[in-house]
Amino acid sequence: MKFDLKTLPALPGVYLMKDSSGDVIYVGKAKSLDKRVRQYFQSKKNLSPKTITLVKHIDDIEYIITDSEIDALVFEANLIKKYKPRYNVRLKDDKRYPYVKVTVSSAYPRIFLTRRRLMDGALYFGPYTNVKAIRTTLDLISRVYMLRQCKKRIEPGKSRPCLNYHIKRCVAPCREGLDKEEYRRRVMEAVRFLKGDTSGLLKELEKKMESMAKVQDYESAAEVRDQIESVKYLSEQQIATSGTDDRDILAAVADEKSIYIQVFYVRHGSMVGKADFTLLGAEASESIEESMAQFVKQYYQDSPIPPEILVQYDLPENELIVRWLCQRSGRDVHVHVPLRGEKKKLIEMAARNAEMARRLAQLKPSPSESAMEALEDLQKVLSLKSPPMHIEGFDISNISGTNAVGSMVYFENGRPENNKYRQHNIKTVKGIDDFAMMAEVVGRRYSRLLKNNEDLPDLILIDGGPGQVGAAKSSLDALCLDIPLIGLAKRFEHIITTKKGPDEVIILPHSSPALKLLMHIRDEAHRFAVTSHRRRRSASLTHSELDSIPGVGSFRKRLLLENFESIEKIRSSSVEELSALDGISQKLAKRILEHLIK
Repeated sequence: MKFDLKTLPALPGVYLMKDSSGDVIYVGKAKSLDKRVRQYFQSKKNLSPKTITLVKHIDDIEYIITDSEIDALVFEANLIKKYKPRYNVRLKDDKRYPYVKVTVSSAYPRIFLTRRRLMDGALYFGPYTNVKAIRTTLDLISRVYMLRQCKKRIEPGKSRPCLNYHIKRCVAPCREGLDKEEYRRRVMEAVRFLKGDTSGLLKELEKKMESMAKVQDYESAAEVRDQIESVKYLSEQQIATSGTDDRDILAAVADEKSIYIQVFYVRHGSMVGKADFTLLGAEASESIEESMAQFVKQYYQDSPIPPEILVQYDLPENELIVRWLCQRSGRDVHVHVPLRGEKKKLIEMAARNAEMARRLAQLKPSPSESAMEALEDLQKVLSLKSPPMHIEGFDISNISGTNAVGSMVYFENGRPENNKYRQHNIKTVKGIDDFAMMAEVVGRRYSRLLKNNEDLPDLILIDGGPGQVGAAKSSLDALCLDIPLIGLAKRFEHIITTKKGPDEVIILPHSSPALKLLMHIRDEAHRFAVTSHRRRRSASLTHSELDSIPGVGSFRKRLLLENFESIEKIRSSSVEELSALDGISQKLAKRILEHLIK
């Protein structure tokens, strides 16, 4: 090992253990770096099997000194998230659930969904795991209370109301005459609804329904009636608890590979949702208590911290974790194990849900297992020597030969590697010739790989039929390359090979893992090609020779390019053809041609 243990300071900090390739394989924290790191290199009989394996792979160690143990705890969680070290217990599902944010500190508050909860004086409700339901609720709130949805700066009387005002979806605080207190009253009514008090909203809706019925607008009244039913349904879905404080309930179960965490969210005394998480890198020799402590440290780096967190087990370093939670939230936070009553029942319910998540995960093959199955299936179907671990897919996108772009997507181990995708602007082909364009792109790609001595793919997939496949094959032959090459025709999803005779086409059932993988690669190549083509076309519409012609603005430039498709076609047209377009006079048509032909 390169690192000298004698140089370790007796100070708090974090340490990063690296392998011979320089990759970070473990991140830890310590109250004293000297004492903690030395523990890894004591007698093997005092170490777990996982630690023994870790130590075998340690080639170097880096450390960072921090001001306190709490700072080390924070730094450790951030570095684990950054490096995803192989031997750390790390949080797999790091998605953020949305909150409803009410900007009560602004003069004219807004209510909207956000993925981040900040210390900015706003009110937050959530998190909500059922995004569709909360969007429906917000739409209902906007219809009833007519609160603003725009982000523009409000200066009453200085701007015109937008469409939402005219369709009665906003009271338009930007117009003159609106009482600021009346607007805030509407906001607070909406807040009361979000807190679970639906009486105000129901009264408002019932009043509206009655007034519509009086003027015999029965269709609108029926729509409001449905809204009333929706409000009642939403309020009935909330699971009431006896407390009024916010709290999170955490429970976990483990198997040989992972820890499955279930989080229940209680807000304002009601169960508002739940979420599943998975911790990777845990092993049987580690206690579930240690894994839960790691989850708390990583999860609450980015998630809101309620006043109370209920857990199944006493956490190691509980005092340190609580101090950090209090420091981060700015108030008292309690982490404890409930022993009886309703809170104990909530923990047991969360544990049952975690066990169900574990069973479902075991029944479902992992993405890597599914990908390997598809690659092995593809090997058999195409009679390859080994599974094609490295596949590259090609497609061409253009409109009448203009702004033509070829795409190349890169799949490693059956998974896309987006950072290795490549776009090729067509340089040598004029007009509409997809075959020649495909030949150009494939030829340029592999001549570059040969020149730079880079790895060649195990399989090439062309989006297209025999014509495109033949064009690609001609480019490979010119480079003396013998790489397996196939095409995938869109209409019937037939695999086109370079063989001649009855084996030229392979037809697979739609349930085939091999076909599903090929369709994924083909669709990804098509998506990337279309995206690249649109980007190039937009650039050509933005900057062209037409920009310097007096009288040709953005509207006329777009008109000309949309009708003639390219500068070359405009240059070869006549005055009569150009002036046939609305907005192009004969005088302007002559000026355009004089400018382009000179």
